[in-house]
Amino acid sequence: MEIFVSKENRQHGPFDLDQLLALLNEGQFHRRDLVYYQALGHWHPLDEVFELEEALQHAMDEGQEPEIIAEVYQQVAQILGRHEHIFYIAHQKPRLLKSRPDCVVLTNERLLILRQNLGGLRLEDHLWRDVLSVSVEMAEDLLGTTFSVLDRNDHLVQIYDLPKAQLEKVCQLAQEMRN
Repeated sequence: MEIFVSKENRQHGPFDLDQLLALLNEGQFHRRDLVYYQALGHWHPLDEVFELEEALQHAMDEGQEPEIIAEVYQQVAQILGRHEHIFYIAHQKPRLLKSRPDCVVLTNERLLILRQNLGGLRLEDHLWRDVLSVSVEMAEDLLGTTFSVLDRNDHLVQIYDLPKAQLEKVCQLAQEMRN
């Protein structure tokens, strides 16, 4: 997607979402600047454009890395259903031996876990109606945090080392989505 930005009556771009997020974080553009891309049809304030607004909110809420969130958002957006929306994206704390952290994506229809392994990216897909329970463990030692989900098939899904603020948000939203 090629994105153009109009600031002070000057057009800038095209940018991809990663570039735009980086420029926003650097203060080059602001959320009230106008944005355009082909599917949008005409210029809108950046903060009124759903896809960009969602990505921006997820990138800046609880200390997530904007580059990681933008990349995950773009990957997941390709597999979403017609009426499905991303509510939140969280990612693990950086790890020395991993090129990319594992991520949790919450949509209105499902919970997605993206894991980096030797063979590339692996996606775990769990519909909310199949999630029986959600739990959180926070340890003050080296073990860090654990987000756990139990599905109807007694399959336990866990993701470790989410930063505390992201973990709390994931847990809160997961509990809401289950109800």
